[in-house]
Amino acid sequence: MSKQVILLYTPVPTPWADGVKQLCALQGLRLRPVEPGETGCPLQVLAFGGQAASAPAAPVSEPMLILCGFSSPQLDKILTSLRKAGVPRSCLKAVLTPANAEWTLSALYRELCLERAQLEGTAPTP
Repeated sequence: MSKQVILLYTPVPTPWADGVKQLCALQGLRLRPVEPGETGCPLQVLAFGGQAASAPAAPVSEPMLILCGFSSPQLDKILTSLRKAGVPRSCLKAVLTPANAEWTLSALYRELCLERAQLEGTAPTP
């Protein structure tokens, strides 16, 4: 996973998506918008291409950002820049890892919702 890309999923228009696009353009980062029909594709395929059939997937109702191929210092810089670009802290964010590379966007969403619910002490939302 040596390439760097930010996956941006916005099931509905968000006021901060243009800020993310502008940030990527200014910093020379590759941005890959993810369409609602792609939520059943593996993350590594969405990020880097390749062959994989999209499996049926549960809908993903919230915006998500997945940061792929960045080092820790780069992630810190990007996360700071995203906050400055108006991305709310509540936006679901993840890093592509070898452990989740084969997950679908829908599966990642479920996991992030479970983690959020555990942190907040509430029931998961998906």
